[in-house]
Amino acid sequence: MDLLLIWGVGGHCGVVLDVARATGLFESFVLIDDDAAKIGLSCCDSLVIGGAEALPRFVGKRFAVAVGDNRIRARCFGRARREGLLPAVLIHPAAITAPSAVIGLGTVVMPGAIVNHGAAIGENCIINTGAVIEHDCFIGDHAHISPRVALGGGVRIGSYAHVGIGAVVLPGVEIGEGAVVGAGAVVLHSVQPNITVAGVPARPLPAKIIST
Repeated sequence: MDLLLIWGVGGHCGVVLDVARATGLFESFVLIDDDAAKIGLSCCDSLVIGGAEALPRFVGKRFAVAVGDNRIRARCFGRARREGLLPAVLIHPAAITAPSAVIGLGTVVMPGAIVNHGAAIGENCIINTGAVIEHDCFIGDHAHISPRVALGGGVRIGSYAHVGIGAVVLPGVEIGEGAVVGAGAVVLHSVQPNITVAGVPARPLPAKIIST
């Protein structure tokens, strides 16, 4: 067993910590955050020891980024790798992942998620609680698939895309890079990059919404 460094101390941090502990792969945990006011505090009995300046102390150690915002999470992920840390893959034992599925470095798969045959998930993704990733789906790097999302077979999700809580994406549909799918949406047709869609059926919105 080994140490795991987690970057980001908010609500998502506690969830990532729980997943990491459930794996049984780590014996100790340290936290860092870019908010200096959090240094010295603790989250779930783990100490916030500093900010990004602490990374060189953990060269060769495993890390995970506990930040919900895809772009910020990607920046943290890249910085930690450049500093010589190694991205962990965290899969909760209550998740179901097919032997043929591929889970990228740095990705966290929450309890109750299902990743089915032939699915490929990129690096530094969040596969949140109870999400269903059906057969032969592809999910690009730094994407976030929110709780209770259902992706039909052969769906493609671009890098940095965010699919909101309870959304349904029909088989074969493509969600472009950086696109946002609103909570509860039903996506019948492919979505262009950097577009926000919402509703049943999903339609483009004039401005980006927040979808968790």
